[in-house]
Amino acid sequence: MKNVLKRLLIARPVTRLSAGPLIARYLRTHAERKLHLGGSGMQGWLNSDLEPSHWRTVRLDATRPFPLPDASFSLVFSEHMIEHVPLEGARRMLAEAHRVLQPGGRIRIATPDLARIIGLYGTTDAARRDYLRWSLAHNHLPGDLPADVVVINSLFHDHGHQFLFDEEALTLVLRAAGFTGIQRHAPGESEHPGLRNLEMHHYVIGHAANNFETLVLEAGKT
Repeated sequence: MKNVLKRLLIARPVTRLSAGPLIARYLRTHAERKLHLGGSGMQGWLNSDLEPSHWRTVRLDATRPFPLPDASFSLVFSEHMIEHVPLEGARRMLAEAHRVLQPGGRIRIATPDLARIIGLYGTTDAARRDYLRWSLAHNHLPGDLPADVVVINSLFHDHGHQFLFDEEALTLVLRAAGFTGIQRHAPGESEHPGLRNLEMHHYVIGHAANNFETLVLEAGKT
């Protein structure tokens, strides 16, 4: 009976659950509060998504005001999500992330690196050729056209992508939102123990492809 009830709860449409009680319970039961934007399954974090895949994930539109108190979180993390919203939505998302962070808190953003993607065009570099071959096969892209042209177009137009950042552009929008101390890191690496080994995109595309295409920036709130 216990397993049956568990399956029924998981199968219940998440849109019927109010975010308010889940948020209130998380804030009440966690001394260290950490916000995960655009995903689920991270223990100890308030997981949120526009279309939650689990009933314990809070429904949250990251492009609108967060239903969260000011200065209530120590960490914010988002992986391969910010590229799925328009630029103005990304600006609002980062402004809200800054608002809900405590002084001394940090944000970590992982997203496809536009500079790496553009660098695929006309490439002769072995790592880039390997990525092109992988992308054609993994994404079932047409092989009768130049691989660089097909893969670049796919990264711009497929997967629900809206706006792709390079390091400079993401740095500028982070600064405009009020963040300081912006640093680039490799996936999984951080000077902050609480931000290490968070990325999970490699489970979808593999370590080599993820390390090649992913830009990771961290920043703080003073």
